[in-house]
Amino acid sequence: MPASLDIFLPLPLTRRGPSYTCGMLARGMSGPELAVTILTPRTRSYSVYPATVVQSLPFWARFVPYRWVKAMAQSGFDEKYLSRVRGRREQFRGAYIWPDAKLETIRELRRDGAVVFREMINCHRGTAKGILDDAYARIGVEPRHTITEASARGEQELLEAVDYIFCPNDMVEKSLIQHGLSSAKLLPASYGWEPSRFAGTRRLLEPAKGVTLVLAGSICVRKGCHLLLDYWASSGVQGRLILAGEVEAAIRERCGELIARSDVVLLEYMTDIGALYRSADVFVFPSLEEGGPQVTYEACGCGLPVVTTPMGAGRIVRDGKEGYVLDPYDRDGWIDAIRTLARDGDRRAAMAAAARSRADLFRWDLVAKRRRKQIIERLLGGEAVKSPASIASTEHSQ
Repeated sequence: MPASLDIFLPLPLTRRGPSYTCGMLARGMSGPELAVTILTPRTRSYSVYPATVVQSLPFWARFVPYRWVKAMAQSGFDEKYLSRVRGRREQFRGAYIWPDAKLETIRELRRDGAVVFREMINCHRGTAKGILDDAYARIGVEPRHTITEASARGEQELLEAVDYIFCPNDMVEKSLIQHGLSSAKLLPASYGWEPSRFAGTRRLLEPAKGVTLVLAGSICVRKGCHLLLDYWASSGVQGRLILAGEVEAAIRERCGELIARSDVVLLEYMTDIGALYRSADVFVFPSLEEGGPQVTYEACGCGLPVVTTPMGAGRIVRDGKEGYVLDPYDRDGWIDAIRTLARDGDRRAAMAAAARSRADLFRWDLVAKRRRKQIIERLLGGEAVKSPASIASTEHSQ
């Protein structure tokens, strides 16, 4: 019997950030076995067919700057979502929260017979707060994140209330277990990449003498960018470090001299990430806290060896195969990895080939197919949660 899955997305559905990830999963999950619908305030130029999209904002409000209608979009969104799920005629109903609904909404969904899934786009807030507080303290700056103890407690209540939690990273699973969540409700998962998004041959930058390292995303403390700048400068490697993304004020304040180096290039606005990756030799990502590191999957898909952390590796990078997975504070290890990949072209090429080959297991269509199987099994009362090592058959084979 067909099942339904209604996705709670209180953000505009766009081709950026968590809503892009949500849309790609919805597109691939929807089919004869599972009817997928996204409730979102609005969407533009982003087709997730065969999934259905329902926009909660009135027609006129879908075409004005979102900041003007954000309050309107959030008002009553939970109630509209509840009404949709309750109106379903399918016997097997799933509710998929991206990422937060009100606690009472989740309780109402479960009382009404829906199976409630929740996406973890980051680690448990309690874990993330500790990591970030420590990171800012190490550089002598007051924490500039927005996680409070109250918000961590609130998330804990929400996590305890849902039936299942998708964990797109082994470190996410560990953070939840550390906070007392039962492993029986944790669903190991991954994110993916879209090959067509990186098609082409154009290079953003002209070749430079030496090796080109790149980091794309927010240039901030959470991503370990202050550490990377130090490791790069200390490596003595000839080449350049490209930082593509908006730079956090704390990074400018504490790393001004390192950013000003002639072998560091800032690109604060980036549209063609594929052209950037085609200009690079190595992807470097010393992230301190992550959920599903989208950039890592995309870098591997573009054939870049990766130097990253357990947080930044996702489910794709294995130490010594697609790159190196190192503790973010292992200064000697990072410097050695940068030097090795800069000087050993054969090893760099072998890891690049391994990254590109492994990325084929993480195309969005395959990732979504695995998600659909996990959801349908639980909606129909199927087999128990599988271990992270077996969620995708050969996906995690060594």
